Amino acid sequence: MAKLSEVIPVKPDITKKKKRRQKKNKAKTVTTEPQNKKNGGNVDIKIEQDIENNEDSDQIGTNEQNEISDELAEKYPVLKNDDLVKKFLGVTMTNNQKGRIRQQLRDNLKGTSEVLLPEVIHNRIQGIVKDIITLTDAELRKIRILYNMLKTSVQNESSASKVEKKKKKKNKKPKDKVNVEEDKKENEATDNRAVAKVEKEETKRTKGPKRYVVFVGNLPLDVDREKLTHHFYEIREHIVDVRIPKPSEGKKSCIAYVELKNEPSYELALSKHHSMLDKRRINVLYTTQQNSKISKTEAKSKSAKLVALQKSGKLMGSISLNKKRSHRRMKAKKAKANQEAVS
Repeated sequence: MAKLSEVIPVKPDITKKKKRRQKKNKAKTVTTEPQNKKNGGNVDIKIEQDIENNEDSDQIGTNEQNEISDELAEKYPVLKNDDLVKKFLGVTMTNNQKGRIRQQLRDNLKGTSEVLLPEVIHNRIQGIVKDIITLTDAELRKIRILYNMLKTSVQNESSASKVEKKKKKKNKKPKDKVNVEEDKKENEATDNRAVAKVEKEETKRTKGPKRYVVFVGNLPLDVDREKLTHHFYEIREHIVDVRIPKPSEGKKSCIAYVELKNEPSYELALSKHHSMLDKRRINVLYTTQQNSKISKTEAKSKSAKLVALQKSGKLMGSISLNKKRSHRRMKAKKAKANQEAVS
């Protein structure tokens, strides 16, 4: 019998799949816990210091606000009228109402200088409050926006004055004695020249101080001083005098002359041109004195320029014709009439 050779079974080579190692992030993770534990005391100290600094800054801010309000309380007493503030804060106002009223007031105050703006706004608020005993919701909303505008304008004025003071301090430099003496001599020479010029001008001049007088026409016959001052209620504190000459027989309207204190109130009065008074469309125009050197043609041209500025909305307190509803209606009527004529 032949011997059978044992056959050893050969195991197949199984390639083991290598496990993919997870790639380590290049950015090293920073452990904050131990650091916090180590520096826990320092962090607490820093937080406490920050809180103290914030409290100090808040106190300083409130003190500055109080100082500003105390200084300006005599000038603008409306800012400290708590009863009025409670009244207008009690009235609800939507964002739409706020935006519309604010835009209207900005258009009215367009062109006023930043120096005179707080005074003009304050006079407007006082005019509304004094003339009307029981204020409606619409008037209170208007007062609220004017009050906020007054506050911002006053704050801007105070901040600008502080910046100017700082600039002056920085610009100050010590001068040499020689330069100081030379400057003194130059100043004396310029002063002498200025005095001589002023003396010459005074001898030539025969006029008095500048006056701001407005002509008001197409008034009703029963008009009086009270009615006119009520019509100009926004600037009534700046009215110096009101003259109403007697109308001649057979005339259906009368005229008046309103004298004002300064230029901004004069411009605001001119912006009342073509406003309504007792169902009459009145005229508020530029006028000159009787013995002035300005000729009639010059006066007419100047009044025409001022009317044009008022219509375009460039005069203080005026609204441009394009934004007036009456002007838009007139345009629509004319367009309709033209279409009908063509057809």
